[in-house]
Amino acid sequence: MLKSVRIERIDQKIDQLQTRRKRLEAKKTDQLVRILNRCRAEKMSHEILAGVVLEAVKACKQNDSRVSTWESEGLKILKPGRGKKRFV
Repeated sequence: MLKSVRIERIDQKIDQLQTRRKRLEAKKTDQLVRILNRCRAEKMSHEILAGVVLEAVKACKQNDSRVSTWESEGLKILKPGRGKKRFV
């Protein structure tokens, strides 16, 4: 009986963590969409956006010097409390 109670608690915790993960993934997606909209990148073709992402991934893997610049610019965009300032 005690084992089944523990198993139920573990199952509940797993369900809570999975729900939290889904919320965080949705929040991350929403944040990315907001960033694309704010800098008007949604007007770019999907092919260009995919190419940019692939280039960024390659640069990160190669420790390219551009990555630190991109990170600094990204922090400016994602910094809480920015209000409605335009960055592009």
